[in-house]
Amino acid sequence: MRIRRVLLSLIAAFAAVLSVSTVSHANEPEFTLNFGTVAPEGTPWSAQLQEIKERIERESNGRIKVKLFLSGSLGSEIEMIQDVSRGERLQGGGFSTGALGQALDVPVLQMVELPYLFRNDAEADAVLDQVLYQPTSDALAQRGITFYAWSENGWRNMATNGGPASSPEELQAYKMRSQESPLHLNMYAALGVQAVAKPTSEVLPALNTGIITGFDNTLLFSLAAGWAEPITHYTLTRHIYQPAGVVYSKSFIDSLPADLRAIVLANPLEESTRGRASVRAMEGELLEALSGMGKTVVELTSEQQQVYRRTVRSKVHAAFLTDHPEMQGAYSDVKNQLQSMR
Repeated sequence: MRIRRVLLSLIAAFAAVLSVSTVSHANEPEFTLNFGTVAPEGTPWSAQLQEIKERIERESNGRIKVKLFLSGSLGSEIEMIQDVSRGERLQGGGFSTGALGQALDVPVLQMVELPYLFRNDAEADAVLDQVLYQPTSDALAQRGITFYAWSENGWRNMATNGGPASSPEELQAYKMRSQESPLHLNMYAALGVQAVAKPTSEVLPALNTGIITGFDNTLLFSLAAGWAEPITHYTLTRHIYQPAGVVYSKSFIDSLPADLRAIVLANPLEESTRGRASVRAMEGELLEALSGMGKTVVELTSEQQQVYRRTVRSKVHAAFLTDHPEMQGAYSDVKNQLQSMR
């Protein structure tokens, strides 16, 4: 009997060990999703990405672990986009459309950032959701990327150190940072402005040392990244509407079982709408914050806006279509949508 009791105790102990081991293993994630972005912490972008992370982990019951790498901690947008395409170091990311188009040679995403293409948020939303979502998804799939949802950087404006940029002539006094995109560089060339392409990580040091004396970006990013500190004027040119995209490595998505794939890619339109609303709701507060820092906010008259528009719009659009004749059809689709709304 004693031997039997000992054996039963050993069996019970062994079963307990197996049970602990099984539970521990069950709690380990089956998949890890490393997600990179230059979006700074403490912004609507980082808050939205945190919510996406929490949703995926919750709805997958921990089978997917999401790790967020914010503020460009894993490199420039171009570097991270290429990582996502390969599906090695990163399996997902949130990036500006211009950077996605440039890094992966996807002209449809460069086209979205043509200066003065859109007049307002409603036009941009309609074109992105109703006209360009599927062409964007198809083009990115050929580059190893699964497109999930639009997000928003917003309307880009001119930030300068030393004076305003109320006209192209005034802007020519500054050495401007350009996003790493031929389209952005072509815009500055049309304005007669000296510009240099720099990744986001190099902009603030270049501003602080006077290597550059201005840049264009959205109000939210300018403040969140600290770029607004060295400048004196912020001119509301609203020359480019810049969306962003939440994307995943296609190889990662394809590796997921169907139930997990559905969770990761759920409700893209709802996600786009929520992201846009959170960014747009902050504009008034951000303008007040910028003025509170002692910066001069310059609101252009309609005539001044028209000067900017006439200077760049036709030239840059025509140059883009000359470089990418295959985009004539998509460009016409966009124009038709816009004409129906005007």
